[in-house]
Amino acid sequence: MKNSVLKVANTTRYTIANHIEFHTLGLGICQKFSAEIAVPPLIDGYTTALDKEISIYKWTRRSNFTKKKMEIDNKRDTVYTGITGTVRINMKHFDPMIRDAAMHINNMLSSYENVTQMNYDAETATINSIISRIRSDAYAPAMQLIGLQPWVNELELLNTQFKEYVEDTSQEQMSKPDISQKESRKLTDKALSLITDRVEAIVIFNGEATISGFISEYNNLAKHYNTLVNERYGRTHSRSEIINAEVAPIPTQVYTGKPIIVIPELIMRDVDSNDEEISTELVFSKDFTVTYNDNIMPGLATMLISGLGKYKGERIVTFNIERI
Repeated sequence: MKNSVLKVANTTRYTIANHIEFHTLGLGICQKFSAEIAVPPLIDGYTTALDKEISIYKWTRRSNFTKKKMEIDNKRDTVYTGITGTVRINMKHFDPMIRDAAMHINNMLSSYENVTQMNYDAETATINSIISRIRSDAYAPAMQLIGLQPWVNELELLNTQFKEYVEDTSQEQMSKPDISQKESRKLTDKALSLITDRVEAIVIFNGEATISGFISEYNNLAKHYNTLVNERYGRTHSRSEIINAEVAPIPTQVYTGKPIIVIPELIMRDVDSNDEEISTELVFSKDFTVTYNDNIMPGLATMLISGLGKYKGERIVTFNIERI
């Protein structure tokens, strides 16, 4: 019976890192018992397939710059929106000097349309232009008066980081592999299966004693990594802590004299069996509920987010209420 002597390695459920670790150790065992296996081309084919998978994995890790680039873009969009929001709020300030300063900067910002909706290159160039103008003699006093300097510094930092990541990802596309990580995994698994089929044939014709060393070491390896994946699979299906969710920034709320109810946006990030990031947007009343405190008068309001269903635990988030 096929694979009656060797344990089945559940390689399709291994993470990318575990898959490469398993096959690296597996290749070592094959090389150690190459004389008993007695088919060098099979081991050479296994080596070639694994080297290919490792090279693709390294490229994929480098391509995480793409994900980081998107994260930085979202952050700079948030900061830019914070700047425009701060300017609009101060246009209603009781102090006429602050009000005029805010209107002066708003007129400048209004000359740029849909900044956060531009393509990457256009947004980077536009933000550089805005930063240069807002720091010029014509706008710097107004910027200082309404407290925009920290916002502008942060926007410049994120814009610079974004530009660097764009350059990195442009370089990485030049070395993009010709097959996917999933395809390379299959080729490595296939290369190993040719060797294990060979071992099974040896056992049928010559008995286990002739290759018992390989069988023992390979079975221990397969058992170890199968245990790892089973433990990980169990953890993945346990309830997640709500405190690990990302909460989108909550903008300042306007005082109305009535309770301010804000439904926060929560994102839970995890990785699948291929080490690929997956994001889940949590649903209010299904995945979490919220209770509020100090959410009427101007000042710092508090919300207690409690997990429901697949999510457990609590976390506290605050937001500001201002009188306009």
